[in-house]
Amino acid sequence: LIAFGSALDQIGTFSQTVKENAQLLNVIASEDAKDSTSAPVRIADFTSNIGQDIKSMKIALPKEYLREGIYPEVKETILDAAKHFEKLGATVEEVSLPHSKYGVAVYYIIASSEASSNLQRFDGIRYGFRAEDAKNLDDIYVNTRSQGFGDEVKRRIMLGTFSLSSGYYDAYYKKAGQVRTLIIQDFEKVFADYDLILGPTAPSVAFDLDTLNHDPVAMYLADLLTIPVNLAGLPGISIPAGFAQGLPVGLQLIGPKYSEETIYQAAAAFEATTDYHKQQPVIFGGDN
Repeated sequence: LIAFGSALDQIGTFSQTVKENAQLLNVIASEDAKDSTSAPVRIADFTSNIGQDIKSMKIALPKEYLREGIYPEVKETILDAAKHFEKLGATVEEVSLPHSKYGVAVYYIIASSEASSNLQRFDGIRYGFRAEDAKNLDDIYVNTRSQGFGDEVKRRIMLGTFSLSSGYYDAYYKKAGQVRTLIIQDFEKVFADYDLILGPTAPSVAFDLDTLNHDPVAMYLADLLTIPVNLAGLPGISIPAGFAQGLPVGLQLIGPKYSEETIYQAAAAFEATTDYHKQQPVIFGGDN
């Protein structure tokens, strides 16, 4: 992981089971004295609640996470998953996260602004790639960044530089920060009454490599449901919840800060009573 957006960056781990994910987080999570962004909190055993029932758990289902733009098959799969949690003893109720609709706009202003600042270090001088055809210092900077950064990275740097420029800072970056606070407050209100939030991980099933690559806006909107979690600084997990069009549908569970044990408890309970994590999508020989 490189420092792309310092206020948003978070390492995500992949595993075949919920328990293995918790075990991995046990290894990598701790305070780092050399990292001012790591939290000075005592790290518990993230596997401690796995295997416990969820009969007293209250789970919120935001209506904004199932509105227009969500594939019907994905919505249906998530609603079925919500019913499954109810069968396990949890209470699932509809709530509202009204400012989540601004998440994509807020994210791409804040993330691009931080990228514009953080990626200045890739200048061909200190470390990393350096263009070979440079004749002077300006050439080193320009050619190294032109050749070393991909189109999307360049696009975000330009967006961020514009957002931070004189005359536009208040209208874009400052305003994005204010709306981010509203998104955080939405989550805090929900977590005052609920243990977790449930919703789809993505609005659609997986798309092939060339479908959205030429449409940056469509690619940005694919992050619609996960971006608010990073903006609010909350922990979350994505687990298999079923299949649509022969492809897996992800279900995310979001919790308040430092509630990883509760998230793993609920995710493991769902996993233990379903077999979606063992099934293969059609493209890998499955029969879904």
